[in-house]
Amino acid sequence: MGKLPECVIITDDQQRARTLVAHHLEYSTTLTDSGDFSISTGSYKGKPLAVASTGLGRKKVIAGLSELKKLGAKEVVYISTCLSTTKQHDIQTMILAAGGSKKLADKANAAAARCGVKTYNTTVHYLGDTRPDEGSITDEVTEAFYKLAAKEKIEALSLLTVSENTITGMKMDLYEIRSRLYPASRLVFEIFTQD
Repeated sequence: MGKLPECVIITDDQQRARTLVAHHLEYSTTLTDSGDFSISTGSYKGKPLAVASTGLGRKKVIAGLSELKKLGAKEVVYISTCLSTTKQHDIQTMILAAGGSKKLADKANAAAARCGVKTYNTTVHYLGDTRPDEGSITDEVTEAFYKLAAKEKIEALSLLTVSENTITGMKMDLYEIRSRLYPASRLVFEIFTQD
């Protein structure tokens, strides 16, 4: 296996990973592709980056993060979707999950301002920890992702796009969820171009 860049974008969906690589990563090479777990490397605006896919579910993302740490990853941004139970955050809203790396959150906010996109910094709860009437953002992975990253001393950030809002009834279709996630898919690369 070739050398892994220190900066990695991680996602739980192989199709999303392929789309990220095809649309944004220059000079891409596949380092590994075994089952659900794959890593492609290349560059974005001259910055060496990797895109990793782990397969769906909290356990697979956490196992993927552990593997990336062993391979030398130091900064990791997780890109996926989340559920909103508040009118404030309807579908396609971009969420920077609180509790991760301040360094990466600052870079993400600067990149968002530079790209002219709106993001919201907010707490993201584990899916089973809240009731729908409480008005929150939930996903399956972020809490465990941040805990492991802190333990392993990895700079980590969770960048999520609201794919469903139970209050408004709006929902992204499967194609958008798996393949698009614009503008988050561009923003995640721009985070790593901030020095």
